[in-house]
Amino acid sequence: MFGAVASLFDVHLSSLSPLLCVCVIILLVCFILSRSPAGRGDNAPPGPWGWPVIGNLPQLGKKPHVTLTQLRKKYGDVYKITLGSRQTVVLNGLYTIKQALVKQAEEFAGRPDFYSFKFIGNGKSMGFGDYGPRWKMHRRLAQNALAGCINKKTNPIEESIVSEAEVLVSNLLASNGAPVNPHNEIYLSVGNIICALCFGKRYKRDDPDFLQLIRMNDEFMAFAGAGNPVDIMPWVRFFTFRSFNTFVGILNTMTAFCVKKQKEHLDTYDPAVARDVTDLLIRAVQETPDEEKEAVGLTDEHILTTVQELIGAGFDTIASTLQWSVLFMMAYPDHQDKVYEEISSNVALTGTLDLEDMNNLPFTEACLLEIMRHSCIFPFALPHSTTKDTSLKNYHIPDKTLIFVNMWSVSHDEDLFPDPDRFDPYRFLDDTGRRIDKAKTEFFLPFGVGRRRCPGEQLAKMELFLFFATMMLKCKFESPLGVAPVIDSKYGLTLKPVDFTVVVTKRQPKDIK
Repeated sequence: MFGAVASLFDVHLSSLSPLLCVCVIILLVCFILSRSPAGRGDNAPPGPWGWPVIGNLPQLGKKPHVTLTQLRKKYGDVYKITLGSRQTVVLNGLYTIKQALVKQAEEFAGRPDFYSFKFIGNGKSMGFGDYGPRWKMHRRLAQNALAGCINKKTNPIEESIVSEAEVLVSNLLASNGAPVNPHNEIYLSVGNIICALCFGKRYKRDDPDFLQLIRMNDEFMAFAGAGNPVDIMPWVRFFTFRSFNTFVGILNTMTAFCVKKQKEHLDTYDPAVARDVTDLLIRAVQETPDEEKEAVGLTDEHILTTVQELIGAGFDTIASTLQWSVLFMMAYPDHQDKVYEEISSNVALTGTLDLEDMNNLPFTEACLLEIMRHSCIFPFALPHSTTKDTSLKNYHIPDKTLIFVNMWSVSHDEDLFPDPDRFDPYRFLDDTGRRIDKAKTEFFLPFGVGRRRCPGEQLAKMELFLFFATMMLKCKFESPLGVAPVIDSKYGLTLKPVDFTVVVTKRQPKDIK
């Protein structure tokens, strides 16, 4: 969002007409008056001054998560910025965020009334929908459907992940030692798990339906990552309607794709056999009494739209984290070797991993935790909104205030993680070095916290471990020509690593330097 908005104002003052200059002066005067103590309120959070119309947007730079974390040092854990015309409160630090999202959960569980949110899932989205009775029922039904598909006794999703991880390894090794960008293969494999979860089948790499799904997700993430200026400056819609219409077109195509899959499922639906999430959502539609749904305003479309949300939520986050894992292991070969040694000592090279193996692989788990902490791919989560007038840290926060939850400030907090920019898996191990220090895992929030905590957390942990451990067991990742890799991110809806290439070779027994 920040980058897209900044580009709208890349103009020189010399090009402004005299009339426009007068308008700017008037706006500036109004802005100064609005920033007077009386206008701000006695108990309003502190914060930096911003420009008229655009607020603090130009100050955020290319890495807003870093900028807002630096502002924490000056203004504290609760401060206010202005995004376009939206007064926004930024929450920083583990204890402040938990206070708001856990202890005052009802008051901070809302979603802002962003213009773009009205078009996601035809306005029936759970993740982007506001908090209330309808949301609570929708969330419960979605969680039940997801739980029914990750239960090993009823649905073999773990087997699908293990099998797909083997495919990923095979395709990476097919590069035969030539430098390769792992992005595509990782995304195809993660996409196949989403398909197995939602539609009950994995696809071949050249399947038209599968490729369409991948393409739509990439296009959606590209637009979402650039941001929708209309959400914070509604008047911008008159200047960006072509771009926004393209965004809506992508959403409509995704909806049509999922509706097609739903119809295919309805034609072969058997209430006694749940093949996937789509079947379980159909069951929820049929088994939930109409009077219960009508009482909270929940429709069948709300329930079935959950499939689209799972695709969006479970795709890019997992794939981006796995890309980071390859980059960090390439950058720190000693850690990579130690992970391999630990896994190979517990699992035969010709064997496959099981989720239960995680209990015997503390350093492997510690590496994965440190990758998630360091990369912090979702630095702000999705924006929250207050559901009523409230207060936090003695600051008054009005109803429907836009809330940014700065997760980066938690994962890079010097008090919780000394020298936070250093990649150090040992920080998650106890003093013996043989067990995960459970207390340390509570110090960062990769899946969020509170009412909006990620409902797919269990599935995500399963995918990340099985993909990561399988790659580390079967592959050796090295930097091309011995050049130290660049560890940097591209800002968007999620933080992705800057494009990189890696040399992938097959691991051999005792393959340790």
